[in-house]
Amino acid sequence: MRDKIDEIDVINRGGFRLARFWMLILLAAAAPKVFASQSVELIWSPSTSPDIVGYNIYYGNASGDYTNEVSVGNTTNLTVSGLANGTTYYFAARALNSSGLESSLTQTSYSVPGLAAIIGRPILLTNGIAVPITGAPGSIYIVQASTDLVNWVSLDTNISPLEFTDTNTSRYRQRFYRAVYF
Repeated sequence: MRDKIDEIDVINRGGFRLARFWMLILLAAAAPKVFASQSVELIWSPSTSPDIVGYNIYYGNASGDYTNEVSVGNTTNLTVSGLANGTTYYFAARALNSSGLESSLTQTSYSVPGLAAIIGRPILLTNGIAVPITGAPGSIYIVQASTDLVNWVSLDTNISPLEFTDTNTSRYRQRFYRAVYF
């Protein structure tokens, strides 16, 4: 087959080049609902080979192990729905020629953002500070702290909703907190 996939360029936010055509992963929902599954839209430019009749898209949760295959015909986009929050998916594509031969496989990955947590108003205690954290009920979050908003230290892992108590606040002039979906 003439149109083989021989080059990968990872673009900011997860795109890749498939021998003379581009595939770009875009987040389909700007502000997903907390419990809703998410979607990505795959978009690419058509191959320049004259005998390409379609494209096959593969994806799954492990590199090289694709549990899903979608034949999209001669279209140049596909919306993949039902992606789980906080999960990394691996996408690959092959061009298909009129003889039924596929090009070599090229892969990229996309990590679906996790569920956002809401940090409540800190409560001053005699021995430190309590930080209420609300996220998706029953979801696991890692509480982290930083003194410079660059370097973060994990302090606790717990299930939402939770209230984290930091008794080391007197050691720092300032301290910032965040909760990361696990």
